[in-house]
Amino acid sequence: MKKNKLCVGSSASGQVVILTCVALLAIMGMIGVVTDLGFLHHQRNMMQTAADSAAMAAAQELTYGDQVAAGKADAASNGYTNGQSSVTVAINNPPSSGPNTSNAAYVEAIVTQPEPTYFLRVLGLSSITVSARAVADNGNGPNCIYAMDPSASGAMAASGSAAIQSGCGLLINSTSSTALTTSGAASISAPSIGVVGGYSGSNFAPTPKIGVIAATDPLASVVAPTVGACGYNSLSFNGNTGTSSSYYQLYPGVYCGGISLHGTSYLHFNPGTYILAGGGLSTHGNATMNGSGVTFYNTTETGGYQAISLTGNTTVNFSAPTSGPLAGMLFFQDRSIPGTAAGSTITGNTGSTYDGALYFPTTTLGYNGNSSSSGYTFVIADKITVSGNSTLGTNYSSLANGSPIKGAVLAE
Repeated sequence: MKKNKLCVGSSASGQVVILTCVALLAIMGMIGVVTDLGFLHHQRNMMQTAADSAAMAAAQELTYGDQVAAGKADAASNGYTNGQSSVTVAINNPPSSGPNTSNAAYVEAIVTQPEPTYFLRVLGLSSITVSARAVADNGNGPNCIYAMDPSASGAMAASGSAAIQSGCGLLINSTSSTALTTSGAASISAPSIGVVGGYSGSNFAPTPKIGVIAATDPLASVVAPTVGACGYNSLSFNGNTGTSSSYYQLYPGVYCGGISLHGTSYLHFNPGTYILAGGGLSTHGNATMNGSGVTFYNTTETGGYQAISLTGNTTVNFSAPTSGPLAGMLFFQDRSIPGTAAGSTITGNTGSTYDGALYFPTTTLGYNGNSSSSGYTFVIADKITVSGNSTLGTNYSSLANGSPIKGAVLAE
C-alpha cells in the first residue's frame, strides 16, 4: 500500500510540474507578445511624431511648390529617411485618402517601415510593417505681434500703464538679454510670448518662453503694389474739411508728397490702395478718418520717405481688404526703406479701430493710445514700443482666406 501511495503521489506531482511548465510557457509567451506589441507601439509613436512634423513642414511650403522635398527632409531629421532601412516616406498633395482627398490646400505625410519582432518569431512573424499618417494645412498662424530686429535691447517695449491684450501670440526675434521689456505698471497678456533672447520687467501672462527659434518675416510673400504716376500732389487739409454728417471723400491712387491733416477734418477713404509716394500720412488736431477695404502703401518719392504719424485726438476706423493680393494689409511699409528712417506712430482714442496688418518690417512702430480691434490686428515691425491700452483681436471671419499670416496645423 505504501508503494502504491508513493506511485500515486509521484503521478500527481508530475502532473503539477507539467501544468506548471505549460503555464509558465503560456505566461512567457504572453509576456513576449506584450513586449513585442509594446515595442511596435513605441516605434509607431515615434513614426507618428515624424509624420506629423513632416506634414506640417510640407504644408508650410505649399506656396513655394517644394512641399515634397520639405516633408521628406523633415522626416529624415526625425530619423526616417526615405529609401534607407526600408523606410518609405510619401508626401501627397492633395491627400491620397480621408476627407480632404480633392483639396490641394492639404498635404499628407505617410511614414512606413517594417519593424523586427522578437518573441512573435515563434509564430512565424519575423517583422511587422508599421505605418503612420498625418495631414496638415496652412491655417491661421498662432502669432500676430512680431518684433523683427535681431539684436536690439527693447525690441518690444511697453511702458507706463500700457496694457496689451492680445488674442494671439508674440514673437520677439532679438537675441538681447532684454529683448522684451516692461516698465512701470505696463502689462502684456497673450496666449503665448516667445523671445529669442531674454526679457526684463514683470506683468507678463504667461511668463515669456526664452530661447525660441527666430521667425522669418511672416508677410514676406505678400507682393508690394506697383507705384505708378502721381495722381495727387502733397495733399493737405488745414481744418474744417468735411463734417460729421458729410465726410470729405478720398479715392485710391498715387499720392506724391503724401497726405497731411490739420485741425478738425472728416475724411472717408473709399476702398482701394493708397500709395503714399513720399510724405507719408500725418494727422494733427481732431482728425476723424474712416474707410473699409483700404491699404496704405508707404514708400519714397516726392519729398523723400516720411513716416505714418497718426497723433493728437485722432479717431480712426480703418479695415483692410478682405480678399485679393492685399487681403489683410492695412499699413504696408516699403521693405526697401532703411532701418535708419523715421519710425511711425499709430495712435487712436477709445473709438479707434485698426483691422488689418500694421506692417513696418524695417522701421520702428509706436503703437499708442487706447485703440482696439473689433476684428483682427497684426503688428509686425523692426521694433515696437507700446503705451496706452490696446486690444488685438483674432476674428478673421471677414477674410476670404483667413489670416494672411499662416501657420501649419494638423487637420487629420
